[in-house]
Amino acid sequence: MNYMATTTIFLSLLSLLACNAEINTDSREGKNITAGDDSPAVLFHRNSEPNEKAFTFLLPEGWSISGGITRVDPSTSGGSGNAIEAKLYMKLTSSDNKAGMGWLPDTRFFDMRRFPGQNLAGPLFPDGSNYNGMLVMRMMPPVDFVREIAVPFAHPHAQNLQITNVQQLPKLSDEYRKMSALMLGGYHFDYQTAIATMEYTENGIQYLEKMVCTIEDWGQAGGGLWSNKETWYVRAEKPLFEEMAPVFATIGHSVKLNPEWISREIRSQQVNSNIALQTQRDIEHIDREITEHRALTNSEINNDMYLNLTGQEDYNNPFTGETERGTNEWNYRWMNEQGDVIYTDNQNYHPNNDVNITTQGFKRSEVRKR
Repeated sequence: MNYMATTTIFLSLLSLLACNAEINTDSREGKNITAGDDSPAVLFHRNSEPNEKAFTFLLPEGWSISGGITRVDPSTSGGSGNAIEAKLYMKLTSSDNKAGMGWLPDTRFFDMRRFPGQNLAGPLFPDGSNYNGMLVMRMMPPVDFVREIAVPFAHPHAQNLQITNVQQLPKLSDEYRKMSALMLGGYHFDYQTAIATMEYTENGIQYLEKMVCTIEDWGQAGGGLWSNKETWYVRAEKPLFEEMAPVFATIGHSVKLNPEWISREIRSQQVNSNIALQTQRDIEHIDREITEHRALTNSEINNDMYLNLTGQEDYNNPFTGETERGTNEWNYRWMNEQGDVIYTDNQNYHPNNDVNITTQGFKRSEVRKR
């Protein structure tokens, strides 16, 4: 069980990379992805996670960022149950508030019904109470967690919520189970994963939203512990949802993790949980295994989340020569040395000649030759 705490951050990071896999597309139908903006191109600026610079990502011009990496103070939360690792709570919102994308923090809960000593401890910790910094609450499947916990937390002003479809993702759950076995030296957690499609009204806007949620069961060794994992969503005004899918995918598969932050986070978890990784070789081994499992994990998420909505392509970075994954929903891709990206369908458009763009130095990012 040496890796029980450390596994949390690695599984959390998988959700940030969830748009890196290949997916198919039927057709684009010439839709204007800028949702009312008549400009010939869509500009994405590379931004850093605001609080700790844990990763960078592309964001459409005019969109806002709120939140980021957060940490729980055990001295004010009633205990250390949720204070071991960093948590990601971040929302990205379009300027007209009609589209957005967000990640909800992974949170541990305690189900007293599954605690071995429940007959003695149960009366002391009823549902809704605090047990070592964790909310005492029954473990629930993903769709119930979305309805009862995630949506009220992420969208407190949502009204008339209707879940119109629930799609189970057993293959993704299997990948998380394999990853936890890697981290825990053979012992593994159990997982349930689903995508919930829902509609609701918020501030006069009728939204269509898809939310991915994984429930992690710590099993017998956890003695009642469970948590939500990889809870993230994309939403847009209902008529615009399919138009916005390439934007969501572009944001998602543009994420680049900060290796220095990851190293600091591992060391922090070691201190907070009093659990030490055995050697640097173990860290390198974990990194290799994560890379191998990530492809399968990402593929499972994306084939269900964005199927027939957006496709992807490998592009050459004209400054570094590296290969990057990007959407193929536009015909031309440009980027500058700062990592900003422009997509357009206009073959005559050149961003360095666009007086409406303050950043310069763009070069064509061509599709990688096969």
